[in-house]
Amino acid sequence: MRPLLLFVSALMIPASVLAANPFASFKGDIDPVTVGNKVCKRFVETPHPNFDANPQPTREITYPETCAWLGALRYAEKTGDTVLVNQLEQRFLPIVGEERRLQPLPDHVDHSVFGTIPLQLYILTGNPLYHSMGRWYADAQWNLPVTNDEKRAAKDKEYSDKGLSWQTRYWIDDMFMISALQGQAYRATGDKKYIDRAAHEMVDYLGKIQCPNGLFYHAEDAPFHWCRGNGWMAAGMTELLSLLPEDNQNRDAIMNSFRKMMETLAGYQKPDGLWAQLVDDPSVWSETSGSAMFLYAMISGVKNGWLPAKKYMPIIEKGWKGLVSHINSEGDIDGVCEGTNRTNDRDFYLNRRTLPGNMHGQAPVIWCATAMID
Repeated sequence: MRPLLLFVSALMIPASVLAANPFASFKGDIDPVTVGNKVCKRFVETPHPNFDANPQPTREITYPETCAWLGALRYAEKTGDTVLVNQLEQRFLPIVGEERRLQPLPDHVDHSVFGTIPLQLYILTGNPLYHSMGRWYADAQWNLPVTNDEKRAAKDKEYSDKGLSWQTRYWIDDMFMISALQGQAYRATGDKKYIDRAAHEMVDYLGKIQCPNGLFYHAEDAPFHWCRGNGWMAAGMTELLSLLPEDNQNRDAIMNSFRKMMETLAGYQKPDGLWAQLVDDPSVWSETSGSAMFLYAMISGVKNGWLPAKKYMPIIEKGWKGLVSHINSEGDIDGVCEGTNRTNDRDFYLNRRTLPGNMHGQAPVIWCATAMID
């Protein structure tokens, strides 16, 4: 059954508003709609992926697929594409039926972010099943789990007593996974507790792993400015700033950290328009997924007036052209770093494989395209 869409078609936006879009000059191969359509089509036709090159059947939906799925749903919302919404909903329905085994449990940040999908489907369709399912994930991120492990229970309670999620671990990845889920819950319900606690969590992370230059370590014990890791943080701050009320007590701190990061990133852009696998060493190979996340943050920053267009538009244009050059005719992007654990070994980051079409990279390309469309 075709969902009842609750958004206004892009076709109804006045031409005067469209003309004000700073990205309206991006035409041809770099047209955001052309790119967005291609990459979303590729997502729809791609089965649930295995873990990297693992030949075993998919055991559950993983966070890279979730992030691309969320991106495609938001793209469909922005463009008023009801056909795409229906395709994306049809991909989801078996997970509440015969393929229930694929549904992750809300027991870790990487699993919990799956809750963004039913929440976005609720926003688009109004189906109460999606509302309750998505809210379950968002609430579980703060509700203490039952465990017989006394050491873990004590640590969980320590975080909870500080108003933090028990899933806290101070890895930069977390700040997209937590921010996206809690932000989606706020969008779907209007309940400020979700956005307020996400902002509180973000400020705590900023104090732990942001460096004086505005970039971030992968974790407190992994002192490297890994590209996609920094991308997760850039995207997480973007998620929050897009939703945080002006009177939120943590908004200014997050905005200041966002601007500091963007300022440093502007100085590290490589001649090909992208950023290095280790951001502060431009001699290292270019990595596309983190670069796309940086561009998503900058695009959103310009669109929302957080960043000066005069400075950042040339950076965005150069970066978007460079990124699009890595997308093949099928809609796969190359140069995507494989899944990467934290480590105190610089060579480990430099020797990671790149996986064409990996959804770590597909996802932020869709985010960029969506952010550029008015």
